[in-house]
Amino acid sequence: MSVQKRVERSAEDTGDARAPAQQAPAPASYPQPHLITDITVEHGPVDLIGRFFLKADTAVRTRGVSLSFATFEELHEVNEKNRSSWAVITTMYDHRFCPRGLAPDRAFCMLGRDARGEVVATHAGRIYFLDEESLHDQAVSLRMFYDQPQRMKAPGERCEVTASIARSMRGKMLMNGAVWYHPAYRKRQLSMIIPRISRVYAFTRWQIDHSMGLVMEGPTKGGVIDSLGYSKREWELRLFNAPNGSPRCCLGWMDAAELVEDLRWFLTGFDAQVDVGVDQRHTQQQR
Repeated sequence: MSVQKRVERSAEDTGDARAPAQQAPAPASYPQPHLITDITVEHGPVDLIGRFFLKADTAVRTRGVSLSFATFEELHEVNEKNRSSWAVITTMYDHRFCPRGLAPDRAFCMLGRDARGEVVATHAGRIYFLDEESLHDQAVSLRMFYDQPQRMKAPGERCEVTASIARSMRGKMLMNGAVWYHPAYRKRQLSMIIPRISRVYAFTRWQIDHSMGLVMEGPTKGGVIDSLGYSKREWELRLFNAPNGSPRCCLGWMDAAELVEDLRWFLTGFDAQVDVGVDQRHTQQQR
């Protein structure tokens, strides 16, 4: 069954759909910010978070990128336009499969544009409420990936999770994903900056307990996972016969206290680490 037919089938028949186990979202009236500098600090240390957003926004801009919040419809369009360097986006961040899960009171999307207005970076996040149902249960039932998995999943699609943290984690968890950088922007440390903006935003808006990313096997081998700052990692979550293939993923995560410590590091140590990396690349090029 094609994606379009699966979407149409879901829209026609929603009578006995099981709602995802996600309760107590942020108030629907919360105004969605446009720019990073528009974010209101609601939870956490105000001065620290305020200084972080200013520094992170400046760091992105000095790399030729202007970051702003967008819709998941826009994210899908960017994915369609850049298939030569970006595989099909996972259904977890596809508005056609998760209109409830990607509602503004529990999810957000950011796009980075160059000086011409072309999108060169993407990042999305959604909140899972894990008090009544574990991450493991949501994943293997595919409710993590679809509002209505029985109607929307692909033939033979399934998910297996062996990481023990998926059974024990509780509370409000941010899941980061839909990450893409244009090939011309993949050596500019954006993977060190934008994911941190995402999780600090989720922390100050939803007061999350954990931040997690599902990092596919290829990027983990390439070292991308090291730039994200997650203090804990565990294999694995694996999809089979999904629209985006059968990826094997590592779970990387941190709790709220580690998140705050990481943003302290960013304020004091990010520039120094970037300088070291630049010096090392220059040395390698000269050999």
